[in-house]
Amino acid sequence: MASHCGEGTFDSLVDDVVDRAGAIAGGTQPRRRRRSATERLDACEARARAIADAGGATEETRRTASVEFLGDAVAALALDGAWEPGSARLAVVSSAAAIDMAPGALLLAVFLRALASSDAAQLPPRITADLFIWLLVELGPADAASLWSPAASKRLTRIAAAGDAATSRRLRAAASATLSGCPAGSPHVQAVVVQRWDRPFAALVARIHSTESARLRVWLNEAAAALSPVLERETLFERNAERERELVSASERRALRLGYDLHDGPLQEIVALAEDLRLARAQVLSLLAEPQQNTLVTGRFDDLEARLVSLDRGLRDLAHSSRPTTALERPLEDALLNELDAVTRASGIETSLDIDGDLVDLTDSQKIVLYRVVQESIANTRKHSGATRVDVRVRALAGYIETTVEDNGRGFNVHSTVARALDASRLGLAGVTERVRLLGGAVEIEARVGEGVLVRATLPRWRPAKTSRDVVYSAATA
Repeated sequence: MASHCGEGTFDSLVDDVVDRAGAIAGGTQPRRRRRSATERLDACEARARAIADAGGATEETRRTASVEFLGDAVAALALDGAWEPGSARLAVVSSAAAIDMAPGALLLAVFLRALASSDAAQLPPRITADLFIWLLVELGPADAASLWSPAASKRLTRIAAAGDAATSRRLRAAASATLSGCPAGSPHVQAVVVQRWDRPFAALVARIHSTESARLRVWLNEAAAALSPVLERETLFERNAERERELVSASERRALRLGYDLHDGPLQEIVALAEDLRLARAQVLSLLAEPQQNTLVTGRFDDLEARLVSLDRGLRDLAHSSRPTTALERPLEDALLNELDAVTRASGIETSLDIDGDLVDLTDSQKIVLYRVVQESIANTRKHSGATRVDVRVRALAGYIETTVEDNGRGFNVHSTVARALDASRLGLAGVTERVRLLGGAVEIEARVGEGVLVRATLPRWRPAKTSRDVVYSAATA
């Protein structure tokens, strides 16, 4: 065990988890708290204690609650990248005595609980598969494990892997043989089929140095049963990917058409009007004899030209922002900054942008939709709120991406305002909300009169097998 660091705190995450698990099992409070204890770990402990209380706080229910805590904590901290190799296993084994369970039995119980964790159920399928394979190696008897699925070319594709040499030819061959209905052929390499509708859909294969093949088989079977609905979700995501790309691309084509129409119509009319205004200035000034009149009329023409320049700039910003490539040809953060700068320049509203997490792996459709959410929310702020500040925040977490746009304006009554907008056929944010829904997400609007407005859009974080980049760029050049 790692050494303690100072009175009342833990230097080791393992120590912290072990102390909490023992305290839950014993019906006491942990002796110390780790300095960097996460909110997620606190939430795991709170859930476990609620379970213990609901069961009457008996010795048996406290033991059950402690197992629940360990399963939740192992999964949650794995998703946060907090575990060092072998440390999750050490935490579970070190908790066995306090929970009064054999280490092997506790490892299996925690493994089963982690497979059923709520975090795993809400994650994108590929991240869930990675977690399950990692659990098989970290807590189970396997030295390496991998998940394979046949591609269209019938060549096996690796979906997830963990451990040393988890994608070796030996493990690939065992996966291929298992999918063909043949045994893996080695006591050190075991493979099971992950079924979908009672048919082979993928192969889960693992390697073990000892001859505990029967024990490993149990772990593999449990993991395969948990992976089956996960892979089904992956299939549904990919099945909907093409439909999603078609719908989003159609919306972007309409926006692109608007940009072209603005450029070929109103913007050209503004250019012509500017020339007419300059000609009118010259003609009028030539008819004026009094210097005072000349100065007055010149000032008026200057005002008109300034308004015309502002209108031209606003229309050009609108035409530019309607292009789908605005959110694609540069990082999303840069595209959003450019949009916020344009808002400040045009309206004087102060803006801020906070990015938390990595946005690199977003699909093109996700980038466009998040960009449109921010764009439409700020447009509504400019038109209706009287706000002096807008704050935009994008959080990219393991399971989802959340974008919030909050202003300090006058606010409104959500239900009555939305009802009036629909009756008047003013789509605006409603159209963007529909596009978010098509990507499996949701939009929430929080507003009260006099307290500003907060728009929150949440998208599940997943990437289909084929990216939508080609489809969207074809829309941009149509």
